[in-house]
Amino acid sequence: MNTLSGLFLEAVGKFSSRTAIVEDGLSVTYGELARSALSFASYLYSRGVRKGDRVAIFLPNSIEFVTAVFGVSLSGAVSVPVNSSFKTDEVGFYLEHSGAKLLVTGDELINTAEEASSGRGIKVVSIRGEKAGWRFPGNHPESALAAGVGPGDEAIYLYSTGSTGKPKRVARTHYNLSALADNHTETVGWTGEDRVLFVVPISHTYGFGNFISAVKSGAAVVVSGEFNRNGVLDLLEKERITVFPAVPVMVDVLPKTHADRPRDLSSLKLVISAGAPLGEHAFLKFHERFSVYPRQLYGSTETGVISINLCPENEIAERFNSVGRPVKNVVVKVIGEDGRELGAGETGELAVRSPSMAAGYYGLPEETASVFRDGYYFTGDLGMIDEAGYIYINGRKKFLINVGGFKVDPGEVENLLSQHPDITEAAVLGVTDSLGNERVKAVIVARRPMDVKDVHGFCMERIAEYKVPSLVEFRRELPRSPTGKILREQLK
Repeated sequence: MNTLSGLFLEAVGKFSSRTAIVEDGLSVTYGELARSALSFASYLYSRGVRKGDRVAIFLPNSIEFVTAVFGVSLSGAVSVPVNSSFKTDEVGFYLEHSGAKLLVTGDELINTAEEASSGRGIKVVSIRGEKAGWRFPGNHPESALAAGVGPGDEAIYLYSTGSTGKPKRVARTHYNLSALADNHTETVGWTGEDRVLFVVPISHTYGFGNFISAVKSGAAVVVSGEFNRNGVLDLLEKERITVFPAVPVMVDVLPKTHADRPRDLSSLKLVISAGAPLGEHAFLKFHERFSVYPRQLYGSTETGVISINLCPENEIAERFNSVGRPVKNVVVKVIGEDGRELGAGETGELAVRSPSMAAGYYGLPEETASVFRDGYYFTGDLGMIDEAGYIYINGRKKFLINVGGFKVDPGEVENLLSQHPDITEAAVLGVTDSLGNERVKAVIVARRPMDVKDVHGFCMERIAEYKVPSLVEFRRELPRSPTGKILREQLK
């Protein structure tokens, strides 16, 4: 059956005694994980969760997160993963917009969870820590599955950052996720012998896509809740990691990390970089230090994985900046301003057709119609495809800021700043630093004297740290065109 629960149970049937999850030295087999997920599904039923209900999962990468995802799927409900770095208002938006019935979290996040759910009639339960109402490996009896889901039923709500000032809900069906795992694993060739390290949040579309692909393959999933450069190197070595999904900032800093002894990363065969362009310097330095070339992957919340650069070793130095060829069953075209398909080497907007593609954005018919057209998703990315079929991304049509792989909507940050009593108006934009990394900059017109600390403190309490402006400039007024449009290019 083409469902997330079916994918999981099929893996359990094939790899029951194999290691499924590793966290802080604790290993759980696929069979043990299945029993825990069934116990959690039964627990959800006891809390009133039924087929089609939404369950928000506000947890870091952990055994409990994985158990919750599959427990929710087995119950017939819809998962709503929430980034564990989010603050109260951000979590509250996800809860309200998704219509969540239950919020699953851990003791370390319980205060934020309860504040976010307050007044919304949403139940909160901890499943991680001393106060856990349900505790791994399961303190609730397993029961037979009563909720039958089909390929067309919704499986997960992911949120895409866009131009609306608020994240957009993207519903992916069970079929979408099953197709994504098929396309990805068959293209990359993952097996049950692989050990995959997840430091990138599994709550994010990039992490989640790689995660379900790893499970389909029967691979061992090693999870870490945070990126600590020495800790990551320790895990890569100790756990004999073979696949490491990363973002460019990780690829950049790991080779610069001081080590008091040589690291044995001979098991590492595939390092994936996604979310933002990977610079040539970081690419070369990573290979120089660890003898493996990072490979760029391209994907989106709307489509899942689109392409990955798996070109031969003797070509990768020349094609390092390519995001590769489309994965199995995915079609990518380059479309010109006049709507016609362009040829090899011509730059235009990248349009994608994929069986893992969502149908649109919830409650946004106009925006859905503008980017989901004729069976394709129009990405807003500008790029070209060479004669050999390799995709190169040259820029963006959409005005988003890419901070270490996380997309920041300037409108969201501007809306927040406008709520500060001392700020008259603000413009938020992305600027590139000397290392080629994009940073969030806020240009502010204040009613009375302010300093950078005022801005940082206000934002840090309300939005995730990666969205907080790292650069702040104060001006008497913002430059505008004759029609009143802010001239952002003059603010860089």
